[in-house]
Amino acid sequence: MTSCEFQAVVLAAGRGTRLPEVLGDAPKCLLPVGPYPLLWYPLNMLSRHNFTEVIVVVLEQDKLEVQQALERTPLKVKVDYATIPNDSDFGTADSLRYIYDKIKSDFLVVSCDIVSNVSLYPLINKFRADDASLALLLFKSGFESDVVMPGPKTKHKPERDLIGIHPATQRLAFVFAASDCEDTLNLQRYLLKNRGQLDVYGRLMDAHIYVLKKWVIDYLRRKENISTFKGEFLPHLIKKQHYRRTPKAMPDTTSDLNVTTKHEDNILHYVTHTVMDQKLTQASLFNQSLSHVPYHGDVVRCFAVQAPSDAIGVRVNSTLSFLAINRKLAGIWNDLCGEAHPLIAPGAVVKSTQTKDIIVADNAKLSEKTSLNSSVFGSNSVVNPKNIVANSIIMSNAIVEEGCNINNCIIGHRAHVKSGSVLNNCLIGPNYVVEEDTKTQSVHLSNDDQYMEIDIQ
Repeated sequence: MTSCEFQAVVLAAGRGTRLPEVLGDAPKCLLPVGPYPLLWYPLNMLSRHNFTEVIVVVLEQDKLEVQQALERTPLKVKVDYATIPNDSDFGTADSLRYIYDKIKSDFLVVSCDIVSNVSLYPLINKFRADDASLALLLFKSGFESDVVMPGPKTKHKPERDLIGIHPATQRLAFVFAASDCEDTLNLQRYLLKNRGQLDVYGRLMDAHIYVLKKWVIDYLRRKENISTFKGEFLPHLIKKQHYRRTPKAMPDTTSDLNVTTKHEDNILHYVTHTVMDQKLTQASLFNQSLSHVPYHGDVVRCFAVQAPSDAIGVRVNSTLSFLAINRKLAGIWNDLCGEAHPLIAPGAVVKSTQTKDIIVADNAKLSEKTSLNSSVFGSNSVVNPKNIVANSIIMSNAIVEEGCNINNCIIGHRAHVKSGSVLNNCLIGPNYVVEEDTKTQSVHLSNDDQYMEIDIQ
């Protein structure tokens, strides 16, 4: 059972700075993705892998709202909420450091914004077989490449990573943002020496699903200058793979009592690697070595596992990916969640008789005398009679009054579209009020226009 061997942590305290067009003051983890909030999807994925309890990290101010939202979903795992201060400027590494006392074993770290049907067992088995320090999951990118945002025409430039992997062993050589690399990619000699072929990928997506040794968070706890996991700690840990213990620096490994008793900055003081561990590695069928020292003598080892090409995997960390997953969800629902979870939540009220390919969240109210096609309706949203809604997302707590025609739009959280409005290809921001009889297309309407931004250097 994975839950007996590993703990699971879902990071859900992000403020959603890349989703300002739709998020407003709502927690990012509660973004509506089909009939459920975004956070439900990684929790459901962990439940499928026999995890019975998950630590969920949220902001203190969001805990009650998140808790109430999850209680209205068909969730089969027990959630242990770990809250971080509202006024903190925590990165993901800071959040893990803050919940250090809750981590008692090897563990998985999962971002709240991943929506996937992938099996985690190949990743977990790779971690086990090679006694890895870290193993991460990669998807092919481009899920949202064929989706066009409503609103004014903009050119979307996807964020990409450059990822170096030794294909024979799946060892990670490096991970960094492509934007940090100029016209040429310079590689250190040690990345190639005695390690064979190195493949460099620019179109793989880090799923933000990591399996980690317990000692890794012990080490992270000491590195208080590191704030983010993906941007800072992951590259740092990968580089540490090439550190070596000198004979003088090695602790007495004949006794387990002497293991990791020193609290120094040197990462090798945290790695549990006794004489018995060395003998087990040499005898293992999985040590990737027939003639040389297993793993070239590395005791810090990081690996990457690529998900199958037909697996569904999208990180809902931008407005475009949010739109893409909701647009495509009806077509991939059975592959993603199975038939046990309906696309229309049991608590939704749908009185319309003219519906096709709609997804409706809990407590949404869709009135009679409406035509609703290929659209998603968030929790507590209200669509009054005599409306036409097609190819659109009506987010949670949004209201559409009578006599509106809405096509290819995103209506933001708590937005209010008044009667007689005709909106085509529009992006309506959170809490925005569309005045009566508004007729417009290809615009972004937002309350942010009322504020002046001052950049203080």
